[in-house]
Amino acid sequence: MNKFIDSEIDISPSDWSDVAVFLAVYDAGSLMAASEQLELSQPTVGRRLAAFEKRMGVNLFARVGRRLAPTEIAHKIEDSARKMSREMLSIKRFADGSVSGLHGQVTVSANEGTGSEWLVPVLAELQRVYPDISIDLRIESRTADLVQREADIALRMGRPTQLDLITRKLASVGFGFYAAKSWLDQNDPIEEMADLNGRRWVWGVFGPGRTDLLGDYLKERQIESEVALRTDSPAAQLRAVQEGMGLAVLSHRWASKHPDLCRVLPEVAAATYSLWLVTHEDLRHSARIRAVA
Repeated sequence: MNKFIDSEIDISPSDWSDVAVFLAVYDAGSLMAASEQLELSQPTVGRRLAAFEKRMGVNLFARVGRRLAPTEIAHKIEDSARKMSREMLSIKRFADGSVSGLHGQVTVSANEGTGSEWLVPVLAELQRVYPDISIDLRIESRTADLVQREADIALRMGRPTQLDLITRKLASVGFGFYAAKSWLDQNDPIEEMADLNGRRWVWGVFGPGRTDLLGDYLKERQIESEVALRTDSPAAQLRAVQEGMGLAVLSHRWASKHPDLCRVLPEVAAATYSLWLVTHEDLRHSARIRAVA
């Protein structure tokens, strides 16, 4: 019987840097996908995985078609590897949180619209005040994992429930019905909710949960609609409305930046979401992260 099956596998401190490679391949199922996740070249990931397997004295993956399938031993060490990864991240967070200088990089995760339209002018002002702080701004629809240090700060719609996070509500973001002035000039007037029936819409379906603001709203009110365009990009949705493709649910703060758009049924609130600033509690003593926050 293989000794690794019957005994506890020990991963030494010298293997710490390659544990992340092992876990990335384990989760992604291929060297290419793991290399994208780790932001390393595919040959580098392959070499580090091979070196890790050589030190362990076992094969951790078997090639099945184009994928790498974890072996029985890989499944056995996965839990220990994840514990080690969490401990190393905790050490790194603590070290980063102890840095007092107002210099270095801060990674900020935000969705499109919030990150591209509202946040960039704020960061420009920050740069003038703290010129030695560099911002890595990541515009993404998914939720960055702050515990795994995918970002130092995140701006999120809705309060996070994950433990070990510091949260602060920044604003309430209202949404309403909007259309281009040119579209309104060419269509029958909209004076009440019933006038929304049969209209053409630009649907935006965003975020990890693919939140469908418009669909939920219209369904609750039994309003029939035609879909002119469905997109997971807020910028594409906004541009489609500007081009006269139909009505849409847009945030007031974003729509207000575009004078060619008009609010329809201004007395009706389509939705309201809370915008939260989130960071990991281990980083609360980092001067540069506090400055950005």
